[in-house]
Amino acid sequence: MFLRLILCFLYISSAGAAVTEEGFFVWDSTGESLKILNQHKEISIDHRTKEGFEAYGPKGLGKYLKLLKLDHDVLAEMHEDNKNLGGYPTPEEIEKQLKDLVKDHDSFVKMFSIGQSHEGRELWALKFSDNVELDEVEPEVKFIANMHGNEIVGRELMVRLVDELITRYKNGDQTITELINNSEVYIIPSMNPDGAAAKRRGNARWSDLNRDFPDFTTTDNTNDIEGREPETKAIMLFQAKRKFALSANFHGGSVVVNYPWDTHAEDAPLTDLIIDLSKEYASFNEPMRNSSRFQDGIVNGYRWYHVDGGMQDWSYYWYNDLQVTIELSDHKWPNYSEIPQFYEENRESLVQYLSRIHQGAGFYFPDLPKTKGKVEIKKLKSFDNEKETALGSYPFSGGEFYKVLPLGKYQFKITLNDGTVHKMISVVDFNNTKVNGNFQAL
Repeated sequence: MFLRLILCFLYISSAGAAVTEEGFFVWDSTGESLKILNQHKEISIDHRTKEGFEAYGPKGLGKYLKLLKLDHDVLAEMHEDNKNLGGYPTPEEIEKQLKDLVKDHDSFVKMFSIGQSHEGRELWALKFSDNVELDEVEPEVKFIANMHGNEIVGRELMVRLVDELITRYKNGDQTITELINNSEVYIIPSMNPDGAAAKRRGNARWSDLNRDFPDFTTTDNTNDIEGREPETKAIMLFQAKRKFALSANFHGGSVVVNYPWDTHAEDAPLTDLIIDLSKEYASFNEPMRNSSRFQDGIVNGYRWYHVDGGMQDWSYYWYNDLQVTIELSDHKWPNYSEIPQFYEENRESLVQYLSRIHQGAGFYFPDLPKTKGKVEIKKLKSFDNEKETALGSYPFSGGEFYKVLPLGKYQFKITLNDGTVHKMISVVDFNNTKVNGNFQAL
């Protein structure tokens, strides 16, 4: 009987990857339970603490935990009416709020859909730019929130950020004017409106969207949309059309900046830069900065808990789009009255992170917009005792390339597919924002 029930659970869970119909907190101070459950790709592990971790899976997970005699409690499901958890807008009300905000401001912000959810809700994106209808050669940065439907704070903060960007741009605020005039800023407030409507982690099919992306360390290592959830497909197709160089996605359940890799123990490229950006975000957020759990308010994803199929690693590995995951609140669905405080804690961090898109350099071919090739980047000596450092080789297409980099002087060696070689030198700084970004025409 014991073996039959285990086999039954494994059979059910194999029917769909990372299904989240049941959720538990597994008490595990030694890490032994984590080792056992990490063997099953159908189980999503989340928010590990010194006491234990969250585990999500298909129906049957609870029976499986009991059979393994793992100490666990049912996570609080939020389907029941609870006045303390009410007050949040519906996805449809969020859509109206956004449309009202952008109305009459179509010279610098537009709202458009990148696709539809499983239940047919639009996945809304907003673009900020001084020439919003044009695809300019400018650095591109994006924010995505609410990919876990029951982690709601990010969605609310993105709506408030949209409002602030509009207001400050209209009022001639220098920081926001320089940001919008010299870059393209994209915000997707809710990647999972179906999950938000149901107050649950997964989408309408109970799938965990942050386990649904290609993963370079697993057998699912082809950057292919086939077989994925509609929300995942929409993000993947959108990303493939753009040239994002910096991103963040927003979650809840802790207060910390999580940086790549999530799926791999080795350091990601430019880890020192990623750590600096993560620390900077945390430094403006007092609860994050003063965390008793995470030094400096940041944590490496893999060292926290192993995640396969996450959006963060997919974005950085396949598109050179440096992305971090920002956990905004200890409670995933806090009282709605707390949202203004969460926004105040994050507002300066959000704007500063967006502005870091200008800490980089790039090039474009004005007469060859379809040019493809590769670029080798070398950091040159700024001081006598400094060594030149090769940062690697990166593919590019669409006639342009841009990369966020540590401050310094760089040589770019650009080799086109026809064998033509170009070289350029660029100085990367931050306080001196270049018109339309630090691009050179070749």
